[in-house]
Amino acid sequence: MDTLNTIINKDVLDGLKDISDETVALTISSPPYNLKIGYDSINDDQPYGSYLVWLKEVFSEVYRVTKHGGRCAINIDAMTNRQDDKDQEYVRCIYAHLYNLMKEIGWKFRTEICWYKQNAVGRQTAWGSYCSCSNPTIRRTHEYILLFSKGDWKLEGDSELSDMTKEEFCEYTLSTWFISPETRKMAGHPATYPEKLVKRLVKLFSYRGDLILDPFNGTGTTTYVAKKLARSYIGIDVSKDYCKFAKERIETVVDLFDNEYIPRSKRLGKKKKVKEEKEEDLFNGI
Repeated sequence: MDTLNTIINKDVLDGLKDISDETVALTISSPPYNLKIGYDSINDDQPYGSYLVWLKEVFSEVYRVTKHGGRCAINIDAMTNRQDDKDQEYVRCIYAHLYNLMKEIGWKFRTEICWYKQNAVGRQTAWGSYCSCSNPTIRRTHEYILLFSKGDWKLEGDSELSDMTKEEFCEYTLSTWFISPETRKMAGHPATYPEKLVKRLVKLFSYRGDLILDPFNGTGTTTYVAKKLARSYIGIDVSKDYCKFAKERIETVVDLFDNEYIPRSKRLGKKKKVKEEKEEDLFNGI
């Protein structure tokens, strides 16, 4: 596949057309929230209905390129409504609408993770209702990661290529992740997520060597972490500057990770041996 291990500088729908059917094991992405944020070369102020139609087109293409058993992890949130119907809906539950359209596409909802962004708000408050019950605003300190599967819940692969430690597995399978947000404005991008968040998703939902996709790659956190963790990657972004930055980040990755990798059977060897001995004793007693 010509697009393997590349950063594609195209509009997201055009870029996805370059990817072969059923090749991606895991998609990790955070689409624009349609909040008039100043992204480079993207319209973040569409009518809300048009925005949802666009998201459905994007994740329909992601569904096409995802292999059977593959996963899709979407970082999304509810946001204050700043459009014309704000008198009807104070907060846009983008995650709820996204859940519905993903089900319409054919995705199977797996679970959600609550990302608690420690120290994300500080002492900010809605001063217009400060210490008053007239119209208090809830300050959001969390976002969601929605997890979907295509077809089977199980992703086929060599279990030896699962690279989590026991401690990582126990921590990553909790439903709330306490991770500070990314504070660096890399390449002028206004909304990057932290490497730690991506690392958890990559390790928990893919094998070494699997193909990881980010259709809204931005400054390349997903593709950078995928490369560091010995996965293949494809990133798509319409901004030339972001793509350039993403490529430069990937070039800094040093291939030291094979030296750190211990096959799963060796990492769990003692427990596996004890289990086999218990099973042998059980059969010997029959």
